[in-house]
Amino acid sequence: MTAPDPTDIDAINDFVREASDPPPQRVRIDQVILQPDALLAFEHAIRETAGGGRVLLVQDHTLIRRRGENLKERLHDIAASCGPVHRVELQDEHGPHFHADRGTAVRLAKTVGDFEAVVSIGSGSITDVAKYARHLHAEDTGWTVPLICFPTAASVTAYTSALAVLTVAGVKRTLPARGPDRVICDLRTLADAPRDMTQAGFGDVLARSVSAGDWWLANQLGMDSGFNEVPIRLLADAEQRMLDCAARVPDADMEAVAVIMRALLLAGMAMSIARQTAPLSGWEHVLSHFLDLTAADDGRNEALHGAQVGVGTLVSARAYPRLAQVDPRDLLREMDPAVVERDIHDVLAEYCASDALQAEVRSDLQRKVVRWNQAGAARARFVDRLRDGSIAAGLRRYVRPLPEVEAALRASGAPLTFAALRPAIPEKTQCNAILHAHQIRARFTLGDLLDVAGQLAAIQP
Repeated sequence: MTAPDPTDIDAINDFVREASDPPPQRVRIDQVILQPDALLAFEHAIRETAGGGRVLLVQDHTLIRRRGENLKERLHDIAASCGPVHRVELQDEHGPHFHADRGTAVRLAKTVGDFEAVVSIGSGSITDVAKYARHLHAEDTGWTVPLICFPTAASVTAYTSALAVLTVAGVKRTLPARGPDRVICDLRTLADAPRDMTQAGFGDVLARSVSAGDWWLANQLGMDSGFNEVPIRLLADAEQRMLDCAARVPDADMEAVAVIMRALLLAGMAMSIARQTAPLSGWEHVLSHFLDLTAADDGRNEALHGAQVGVGTLVSARAYPRLAQVDPRDLLREMDPAVVERDIHDVLAEYCASDALQAEVRSDLQRKVVRWNQAGAARARFVDRLRDGSIAAGLRRYVRPLPEVEAALRASGAPLTFAALRPAIPEKTQCNAILHAHQIRARFTLGDLLDVAGQLAAIQP
């Protein structure tokens, strides 16, 4: 069954319903537009959604050009032609670039109820804050304010996701939200975005090459009961088309950007129907989150999320063959909570982590340790299957071989190493990310399995 185009929501929900029994969560988006010139569609969306009422534009201070003109001013003027408009410009207290955090979303949630529609104009950070703010407002009042998303770069999977990745107490966390009601994608805007943002979008989708394997492993070990092939199958065709056009990504021609954007839109929907980010977020993503967590103490800005994820995907693809070196007996041992907590505490202390951050990490880590120790029977079955080769055979369905991952990332022009990121990651942090990133999140990943088996020290950044 060939997955439909991301602009056909009815067909997508039919695909999901027919592919699974019982079906996963349906996609709850009214409209997705992907056109070379979508400004008229944006105007129609404002008129139909707000009905002449007040509209809140949510954005940051970044100047965005579309064919030479100021995009945000153009969108403001279009919205103002439909009715009253108020603009809020989100700012970061700690640096020049806005980063999405829960506190900002909480503050924004207090104002969204004054408007008939909210419009997010930007990339992942703006989108996630807007999604979560209207989610909080709906929880508090019972009324969901309509949200229109206008992406400004083909850089992340956030645009259609019913989840929000926000910083909580200094560490990235995935929080429940709801996808936008309308997503208006203007290819002229996306093609004019900086090339490295399009490459970041390529890296964010490339994560599927290893993350689905992590998700399946967690399921086989009794660490995640939610594994479902439907989200993976929904993305498969668009993912392959994206890989096929990898060499055209550096040119950022409109057709290549459209291919990447379709994959990103479907990736967000895949996570929504799974009710978690696991289909596209495994060890490669926690590696990225660790780099974000340690950026301030390293004295550097955060690199682009998808660029970090692309490098993490290559690291994970390189590490997957180490499973053949695992001694199955290591997987039968329980984790010692005190030892695990002391390990990550000492590492975070190197980065002057606050008490709140330490507590947030410890809470997630405790849940993972408890579940591992309770899953002894599942681990014993896993060991039997590891010995008879069925685990390796199963992983071949979900993990893309290293040469394919490396060739695709190289062809796209995206960074291949942590040192090649902008800014470069210090060597100590690279090593700490490999050894400890898996400990900052409750999700079980390849990094956790290799750690239990004593194999992480052999992995090169």
